[in-house]
Amino acid sequence: MADDGPDLEFPLYCHYKIIAETSSGIRGRIEKVLLELDIVEPLIEGSHSEKGRYVTYNVTVRVESKEWMNRIDAGLRAIPGVKMVL
Repeated sequence: MADDGPDLEFPLYCHYKIIAETSSGIRGRIEKVLLELDIVEPLIEGSHSEKGRYVTYNVTVRVESKEWMNRIDAGLRAIPGVKMVL
C-alpha cells in the first residue's frame, strides 16, 4: 500500500508559498484565482530574488478537506508566471 503522507485532521490552516516571475500583473492574477476559489485572506508579498526575477507571495487558508487543499494548489500552479507552490 502506497504511503500518501501523514494523516491530516481537517479543518486545518494551510500556508501556501507562491514563487512567481516578477512581472506586471502577477499579483493581480494570483488574487483573481484566490477570489475565484472564494479565498479572501490577504496575499502577502515576501522576498524578491537577488536579481529581481522572482517574487514570493504567501497566503494562509483554512481548508476543510484534502480535496479542497489540492484544488487550491492546482489553481495556483495553473497561473501563468507561477513557477512553484510550496
